[in-house]
Amino acid sequence: MAKFVFKLQSVLNIKKQQEESKKNELGKAIQILESEKRKLSALENELENTVTEFNEKTKKTTVQELISYNKYLSSLNSSIRLQKEKVNDAAVYVDKIREELIDAVKERKILDKLKEKKYEEYLTEQKKLEQKTNDEIVSYKHNESSAGE
Repeated sequence: MAKFVFKLQSVLNIKKQQEESKKNELGKAIQILESEKRKLSALENELENTVTEFNEKTKKTTVQELISYNKYLSSLNSSIRLQKEKVNDAAVYVDKIREELIDAVKERKILDKLKEKKYEEYLTEQKKLEQKTNDEIVSYKHNESSAGE
């Protein structure tokens, strides 16, 4: 019985490697997104704490301290805006990689199905050849016993 050989096995192997690569890339992208979210959360907490502190000190503070707080709050708001952009960019990148992974999985599954189909065809052909060989053996034995009579 001849061994089954899938002619596109090397392509299938490459597709599997691409899929694994995309999975790893997606994992890293998600980690980056989560890190950016944590940074944003820390900035928002810092803003909230600073505003609370500012509100508590407004009654007994100097104009200079109020100006400093105002500059710091403005700087925090600017940092938060920038961090929100980073979070958004990271989320967009995660979505892009997720789509690429979905495409890679689809391509690999198509090749897997083709391989299964070719293997089924191979098995069917092998059964036919086996049946033909068995028929020839039976026919040969029948002819030998008929000739011996």
